[in-house]
Amino acid sequence: MGLLQVDRNPEFLRLTNEVFQRQLESDPELNKELNEAARNKMYQDVIYNMDVLYTALELEDEKIFEYYARWLYQLLCPLMPYCSRERIKDQMLEHYALVKECLKQTAAKEKLDRIERLINKASQVTAEECENAGSSVFRAPRRYEKETRQYLECLLRSDTRGAVYLVSEYVKKGIPLTDIYVDIIAESMREVGELWHHHLITVDKEHYCTSTTQLALAQMYPIIFRQKRKNGKVLVACVGSELHEMGARMVADLFEYDGWDSIYLGAAVPTESILSSVDVYHPKLIALSVTMPQHLGLCKEAVMQIRKIHPEVKIAVGGHAFETTNEIWKKWRVDVYTQDARNLVKWANNTLQRRI
Repeated sequence: MGLLQVDRNPEFLRLTNEVFQRQLESDPELNKELNEAARNKMYQDVIYNMDVLYTALELEDEKIFEYYARWLYQLLCPLMPYCSRERIKDQMLEHYALVKECLKQTAAKEKLDRIERLINKASQVTAEECENAGSSVFRAPRRYEKETRQYLECLLRSDTRGAVYLVSEYVKKGIPLTDIYVDIIAESMREVGELWHHHLITVDKEHYCTSTTQLALAQMYPIIFRQKRKNGKVLVACVGSELHEMGARMVADLFEYDGWDSIYLGAAVPTESILSSVDVYHPKLIALSVTMPQHLGLCKEAVMQIRKIHPEVKIAVGGHAFETTNEIWKKWRVDVYTQDARNLVKWANNTLQRRI
C-alpha cells in the first residue's frame, strides 16, 4: 500500500490510524473476533477509504468521494450476505461519523469544512443507495449485443480456445477491427468488472478474463502492423501506480492500426520515466490512462511536469477514473479527453497529422 497517496501525507496517515483504533475500541467484540490477518485487512480498507478521501480533497472534486461511496456500498452488499442492506448502511454511516469526529483532532483547520462536506455527501448517497435497492438500471442496447454476449460467455466459462476463436471470426465476418476493440472487447471487459464488483465472479476469474483477452487480441497484430505508416508517434502509459492497463493497451493498438507508431510503456509508469521516454522518442502525443480514482493526483502531477518540460507535446487523458469526477480534466492543461479510443485517434489525425 506504500504507493497510495495517503502514505505520503502524514496528516492523513494520522487520521487513518485514529479511525482504525477508534473503530476497534467502539466494538470490543469485533476486536476480539479479528485475527491478525483480518485486522490487517480492516486496516488496509481504512487506508483505501482515506486515500480516496485525500484525492477528492486535494483535487477539489467532491464527486470523486461521492462516486466512491456509492461504489463501496454496492460492493459490500454482496460481500456481506449475512448483513441486511440496512445494517451495511448503518455500519458505513457509523464509519463516516467516526471519520468526521477524528478529523477535528487530526486535520488542518483550513480543510475541515471541505472534508466535512465530502463526508456528509458520502453519508447521503449511501442512504440513497440503500433506499433505492432493487431499482433497475436502464442500459441501452449495444451495437454488437450478440457478439458481446458470445465473447463474455466464453470468458465466464473459461473457454480460452472459444474466446480466441470468436475474435478471429469477428474479423472474418467483416466487423471493423476498431469496433471489435471498442464495441465488443471493451464492453465485455466493462461487464466483467461489474460482475466482480457485485461479487458474481471472483478476482481470479477477473484476472483470467483479462489475460485471455490479451491473448485473443494478440492475434490481431499481423493485421495491425501491416497498415501503411503515417509518420506520427504516440506514447501511451498508465500513470504512477496504476496497474489496470487494458484500456491503454487498446489505445496503443488502435493508433498502430491507424498507421501511427506507438510507444507503449504499460502499467505503473513513474512520471520521470514518461519524461525520459519523451526525450528519447519525441512523440507528437502522450496518452495517459487512469482507472482507479486515487491515481488521479499522480496523473495531474505528470501532466504538469510534461507541460513544464515539453510544452510542445499534446496530452490526452482517459480511463474510468475520469468518469468519477466533475470533468476534472478541464482544470488541467490537457488537449483532449475521451473514453473512446476511436475518437482519440480521429482527434489526433485531425489535429496533428496535418502538422507532421
